[in-house]
Amino acid sequence: MVKDAVDDFAARPYLERQLVVVAQKEVLRAAQEESRKKYEADIGIGGGANWLKIASVALNPTGALINAGVEAYQAWSRASNSGAPILPISLEQAAALSFPPGHPREGVLYVGHPATANVYYTMADFHRYTFEHKLCEAVELLMSLGATSIRVECVSGWSRDFSSRLSVPLGSPNASASADMSGTVGAKKSILFEASLSGTNAPCLPDSLVWFHHEPTWANLARGRLKYGLLDFSISVSYLDDFGINAGLKATVAKAGLELGGSFEGHEATVWRLEGKFAPKATLDEHAQSSA
Repeated sequence: MVKDAVDDFAARPYLERQLVVVAQKEVLRAAQEESRKKYEADIGIGGGANWLKIASVALNPTGALINAGVEAYQAWSRASNSGAPILPISLEQAAALSFPPGHPREGVLYVGHPATANVYYTMADFHRYTFEHKLCEAVELLMSLGATSIRVECVSGWSRDFSSRLSVPLGSPNASASADMSGTVGAKKSILFEASLSGTNAPCLPDSLVWFHHEPTWANLARGRLKYGLLDFSISVSYLDDFGINAGLKATVAKAGLELGGSFEGHEATVWRLEGKFAPKATLDEHAQSSA
């Protein structure tokens, strides 16, 4: 049942399911019924839905009005009328999706991951989490292919302050460790993360790759490592599209009365470079034999 719900939701075009708000099913049902009647008989107040009538229908099991849910739905309606294509979904539908801990909450706008249909972030954290996910996938790819060293450098966009708020499997940004490796102060500042690893004697592609299929250079690197014993690597993690999640949308949803789920992290066109080395195949084989 849950899998079917996820599959049905994933089948929608991204534009239709990119922005969602979550409401109780009683509120959704009442609002949908009111919209149908308005369409058929042109009822409503000032050209809008009759929210008082919606509130009178939207009762919870105890008989109390679901005021918070109605207010959230009103905010969604105002945002939609301002041009934001927001899809209202019920708590039952939301249960088939992945939200941050403590979510979903009524009145908060959520944004869908551009490459994974069942993952949703608050609008406030959308750009940070989406970039972090892409960076982590690149690191996971390199580790699975047998990287023995990885260095992440900022080419443009978000840099050291932003990197300190990311959760990546490379430890914390370390400027002092970069000092000996960089010839200039500018180069030192561009190094964001570094890691040393033992490598693996069985290079492979990790499961559940998402961004990989949209990054030809990542695929070329993987082929070079798996088929031809590539020893050095340099790939980029770029984040250039704001996916329409920008200051304009922020103003629209704030004016409508929806919450962003925190302090909004605006988009910044960003390119980070990941460089390092893979262990020679012979070294990996010897390591495997010594561990046997």
